[in-house]
Amino acid sequence: MSRESAEFAEALEALIDRVHREQRTLFRDWKVTPLQFFVLKLLAKDPEAHMSTVAELLGVRPQTVTPIVDSLERAGWLRRVRSTKDRRESLLKLTPRGHRLLDSVRAAFFAEFDRALDRASRSSLRAAIEALELAANGFEGPASDPTPPLAPAVVTIRPARRPTLNT
Repeated sequence: MSRESAEFAEALEALIDRVHREQRTLFRDWKVTPLQFFVLKLLAKDPEAHMSTVAELLGVRPQTVTPIVDSLERAGWLRRVRSTKDRRESLLKLTPRGHRLLDSVRAAFFAEFDRALDRASRSSLRAAIEALELAANGFEGPASDPTPPLAPAVVTIRPARRPTLNT
């Protein structure tokens, strides 16, 4: 490994650590756990997901997912819908409130990143993007592998004021 590659990896690791600290605070403010948020993101990407899909992506048994889904349903962020293909299965669908939560957190993240990178030049941002894309594509295995990272790496930043969701 070159010195520059090692420095890049260390800087990326520091950024990931910072993001994890910030996400814990943000999720407390929004009254959602990182795991709940990760499941909501999975469901937003897969409108045909069901309990076993989520369990497989998390690497757990389906019965482990039940309390997570129950809590998301109680919060009004998702609902179970009977599958038309297999009446024994329920699809997990985001509600409008769940979509608003995802959109709000994403907007807060982009706003905070915009502020953090305000002093960076366009050329340095372009170089950083290219380096990140090279790193992401340089790992072995297909780029389309749907398997999530071992721990949810949800990137979010605390909002400036107490969040509210219109129901």
